[in-house]
Amino acid sequence: MFNIVPNDMGEVAQKLSFLQANGQENMTEQDVLVDTAKEGLQEMLDEALEGPYFNVKWRTKDQELLVTGALKEEIGTVIPREGFDTFSADFKNNAILFWRNYGKQLTALINQE
Repeated sequence: MFNIVPNDMGEVAQKLSFLQANGQENMTEQDVLVDTAKEGLQEMLDEALEGPYFNVKWRTKDQELLVTGALKEEIGTVIPREGFDTFSADFKNNAILFWRNYGKQLTALINQE
């Protein structure tokens, strides 16, 4: 369960409950949402590229993710949907549109290479 990336708020609640019951009592919903944003993007990249060729890290926590290549060169950034300042607010509003936004931005990043 630790490695599962939640797809919606129901799964966020399940993951949070599991983590809190298994030694991470201080974990919050916000923590799970922030982790989901970063881990979800990494998982999508790994699947699209058939391996861990790009890496994801925070440029600005919960606001902008930086995608780097194998040589640590900057490939591009991913941001929340228009009208949202943070990934967590974006996800809470509509998880389906959150993931679609990721898909669109990843397609653009991958196709520029």
